[in-house]
Amino acid sequence: MEIVTTPFQVIFEKIVDYTIGVVARQMGYLICYRSNVDNLKTQVNELKDARQSVEDKVKVATNNVEEIEANVLKWLTCVEEITTEVHKFFEEEGQAKLKCCHDWCPNLKARYQLSKRAYKMGLDVKKIQDKGIFPTIGHRVPIRGVTPISTKGFEDFESRKTILEGIMKALKDDNIHAIGVCGMGGLGKTMLVGKVATQAMEEKLFERMVTVVVSQTPNLKQIQKDIAKELELKFDDEDTNFEKAHLLRERLKKVKILVIVDDIWNKLDLEALGIYFGDDQNGSKLLLTSRFRNVLETDMDAQQLFDVGLLSKNEAEYLFAKIVGDLPETLNLQPTMVEVVKECAGLPIAITAVANALKNQKNLNVWKDALRELKRANPTQIKGMHEKVYPSIKLSYNFLTKEAQSLFLFCSSFEEDMNIEIAFLWRILVGLEFFQDVYRVEEVRNRVHTLVESLKASGLLLDGNGSGTFKMHDIIRDVAIYIADKEKKILTIRTSDDLEKWSNKKLLKDFIGISLSDVKFSELPKKLDDAQPNFIFLYDKDNSSPIPNHFFERVKELRVLVLQGLCLPLPSSLSCLHNLQALVLHRCEIEDVAIIGELKKLKALTISTSIKKLPVEIGQLTHLQLLDLKGCNQLEVIPCNMLSNLKSLERVLEVFFHEVDQEGFSQLKHLYVRNSVEIQYIINSIGGQQVAFPILESISLINMSNLEKICHDQLAMGSFRNLKNLEVVMNEIVAKERENEIDVNDNNNVMADIIEFTQLRSLGLGTLPNLMGFHSDVDCHILFNEKVAFPNLEKITINRINNLKMMWHNQLVRDSFCKLQRLDVYNCENLMNIFPPNMLRRLQNLERLYIRNCNSVEEVFEIRGVNVNEICDMVSIQLRNLYLSDLPKLKHVWSSDPQTMLTFQNLREVQVSRCKSLKSLFPASVAKSLEQLEELYIKDCGLEEIVAMEEGLETTTKFVFPRLISLSLEMLPDLKCFYQGKHTLEWLSLKKLEIYKCDKVKIVASNDLNFPNTNELGHHLPIQQSLFLIEKV
Repeated sequence: MEIVTTPFQVIFEKIVDYTIGVVARQMGYLICYRSNVDNLKTQVNELKDARQSVEDKVKVATNNVEEIEANVLKWLTCVEEITTEVHKFFEEEGQAKLKCCHDWCPNLKARYQLSKRAYKMGLDVKKIQDKGIFPTIGHRVPIRGVTPISTKGFEDFESRKTILEGIMKALKDDNIHAIGVCGMGGLGKTMLVGKVATQAMEEKLFERMVTVVVSQTPNLKQIQKDIAKELELKFDDEDTNFEKAHLLRERLKKVKILVIVDDIWNKLDLEALGIYFGDDQNGSKLLLTSRFRNVLETDMDAQQLFDVGLLSKNEAEYLFAKIVGDLPETLNLQPTMVEVVKECAGLPIAITAVANALKNQKNLNVWKDALRELKRANPTQIKGMHEKVYPSIKLSYNFLTKEAQSLFLFCSSFEEDMNIEIAFLWRILVGLEFFQDVYRVEEVRNRVHTLVESLKASGLLLDGNGSGTFKMHDIIRDVAIYIADKEKKILTIRTSDDLEKWSNKKLLKDFIGISLSDVKFSELPKKLDDAQPNFIFLYDKDNSSPIPNHFFERVKELRVLVLQGLCLPLPSSLSCLHNLQALVLHRCEIEDVAIIGELKKLKALTISTSIKKLPVEIGQLTHLQLLDLKGCNQLEVIPCNMLSNLKSLERVLEVFFHEVDQEGFSQLKHLYVRNSVEIQYIINSIGGQQVAFPILESISLINMSNLEKICHDQLAMGSFRNLKNLEVVMNEIVAKERENEIDVNDNNNVMADIIEFTQLRSLGLGTLPNLMGFHSDVDCHILFNEKVAFPNLEKITINRINNLKMMWHNQLVRDSFCKLQRLDVYNCENLMNIFPPNMLRRLQNLERLYIRNCNSVEEVFEIRGVNVNEICDMVSIQLRNLYLSDLPKLKHVWSSDPQTMLTFQNLREVQVSRCKSLKSLFPASVAKSLEQLEELYIKDCGLEEIVAMEEGLETTTKFVFPRLISLSLEMLPDLKCFYQGKHTLEWLSLKKLEIYKCDKVKIVASNDLNFPNTNELGHHLPIQQSLFLIEKV
């Protein structure tokens, strides 16, 4: 009997235990009601903090142009959903009846249900919170299918067109994997290949494309690295060269890629790098360029070669005439021009150089002298150089001013094919006293910019791969090096083979500058004897070894030193350079730079190293005018008071400050501060006695999340009196004393409590979601109120200020904003209009207006009000460019017809896109005044007519657009006509007419009507209603 009952006893006990547990848990919901609800509140608050932290990181990643990880976005969505659910729960909990029987007894059912929901939701919230830890928030999206090769200036000559078509055919041939383009330097091979690459990607012949430039000293590892990067292939540090080649070879099998290898001088073993396009390479191709046919044919095994030759006589004359214009015809220079072009021998680079030199010369004697110089100059022995190239470039050089000549030769000191930043160039030249009567940093900067533009205009420099950069064509650089060598100005040592020049003491004495690249520092002499150059450039790509410790001991007159690629301690002899005025440490792996403090005459210092703390010794550089630390990405500490000791400092560039609140900076003109989470105030003035930044011209504050104010306290008269440019770009502003405002105190110009920014020319405000006004005011959501005045402001850029509803107060200071030339407004969700009636008379100088992605804007020019005739009395607007995009609520560009109150006769270009609520674009009076209009582009809008019907008018209206060249109408499903009333149209200059997906119209009303010079015409239109009701005139 015991054997039977024992199992039942065990089962019975488990049932009882389970039942008790269930009952206890259910009772627990009743008993722990308040603690479950409170715990849910705690969990939600913690989740809110975690969410804010992730969103901050998302903002940083977004600003860094990164694509946010999918799991991060999914987590944020889950957080949003659970937060909404919890919010709904608390609303229900607040409304629930927790007592019954006239509040005598608790409502057990309601308490039980709410407690149970709170408990389970708390678990869900905790689960989601625990998942909110991410190793990475975002990642950079590789640039696909874009070639860095510029095609600017490419002419579709017949001689080039045939080659281009041949290359395109070869790219489509499955039996060809290597194509060569050869020809001497200066023929435009690189530009031609760039055109091929662009066309190939447009035709989608390849999935990926990568371009590498080889030059005379190829960096094979960099070539391998560039291709791997394009394919998102990462090498580990421990991978051997063989393993890297194997990985790249296997990766190339999985993608169809075009690899462009430009400017090959000698055989390259690409196969050893893993770059091999055999039979199993999925249609990938190699496109190679070289000056030497045998290199491509024999060394690189190109299966098909294309020779780029000289231009024909007609092509050469056309290119030359395009640059110089009609000058030869008007001044009877045509015969001389033909002779000059003949001497250029059909070489594009020579033609461009000479034409740019002569394009503004009106004196026949100058042209004849140029012709004589071209005929007399002797060809050089530069490898790959055509006998006509040197004299043509030398002629352009001779036409330069002495300063431009010096700068041209100086630019040849940089590495071959280097993308040179103009800012980098002028920072170096600060120390050379390069220009006459130019001493200040700002003066050097302006002069360099002017000369670089002049050299570009002369065809001796090229546009670089980005704003503010330039390049030097390798042929022109070769000539510049040759000239510099012959004139004993710059000694350039490009390879180890040239190192014998170090031993020629007599030779070294003559040169004012030395440039050494692609040579290991270990090959340098122990001391630089018998040479007294003004500047030295030392490049070591391999970071191979230190500079000899005594190298600089005897170089007493050195003024500029540029070191690139140094990975070991600075040589002790650096302290001997007592006259050094500019020092650049570029891409150097150096942690100790304290020795720089001994260079007492230093004026410009650029540091791009891995230092974490700026040494206090830098504070001894009392002559320092420029400090550039933007390459110090690991910099954490700038010692207190150190920068304040630099009394001569004019520019601080891209500093990662932790604290800047001391007095000083009496000479500072430009201040750039970014990525600081510590700074609360730019200037902390206690007692109002210290003048802050008296000659400061520009402030740029980027991503400073804890900034409260620019000024902590009232400042002395004279502070910020020269401020011309203020730029603020942040993720958020945390203002603790006065929330949601930027408060700028300026006692220099105070009239009835009005702050007047007399020198401010440019103002940029971006990513300020909490900003409600430029100056302290009531909560009115107006950016510029009546308390501020900007009499000389020329440019305003507004981006992502979501609290903003209006830009201008209805009673502004007289003459404020009257010099405004450009207004750009982006991503302001709550902004309702752009220009109210009181602003219209201030717009005489407005030239460009750009409004994009403002979801609440309904009007641009508000023309209404009781005193509108007084406000808008005959104002002539200088507006030339009007761009409106992504304005879903825009109903009117002009709220009513301005007629005689406003004129817009200077409009040249109008582009309107994605404005779904816009029914018409121009009022009749505006359309009738557009005699300067050259381009009209309208896309994806709700337009029913382009010009609004003029009320009460029954006569024929005449619209004349004498300069209109291009008219594009795309995706306008409601468009019915140009103008509903009876009218005539004239546009004799029209060359391009595009009409696409405008389903309710046909193009013209009469078959015998002609549009002169039209080259493009869309034919996607069902013939229902005439777009242009035109009478032939």
